[in-house]
Amino acid sequence: MFKKVGIFESISIYESSLFKKGHGLTIPNKGIVTFVGCFSKAEDMAIIKHEFGHILQFRKLGSLKFYLKVGLPSLWSAIRASVLKNYVHQNHTVEVEAKYLAYHYFNEPKDWNVKRFPIV
Repeated sequence: MFKKVGIFESISIYESSLFKKGHGLTIPNKGIVTFVGCFSKAEDMAIIKHEFGHILQFRKLGSLKFYLKVGLPSLWSAIRASVLKNYVHQNHTVEVEAKYLAYHYFNEPKDWNVKRFPIV
């Protein structure tokens, strides 16, 4: 169901057939989970970097605050996006911050996918 496929910035990366292409989940102290081929075949390093932004939020806030201020709101936002046609999960405050933190952590890379992960 979940297969460890490598390490990115000292974080374990798992892939699962339960995840759709373009989707990921960060579980601090466990790792990042995403779709099959995302990391192992380098099909979507942009989502890996974005999810790493959530690791940076965790490091900044600590466990309890992370889950209350980031984890639960992000999960709720993702659920809303799957139900509401015009709701954009990537525009949620915690998602915007994760993108911003990752973008700066990786030294504002020239290959950052600003269309998919805009830096506001």
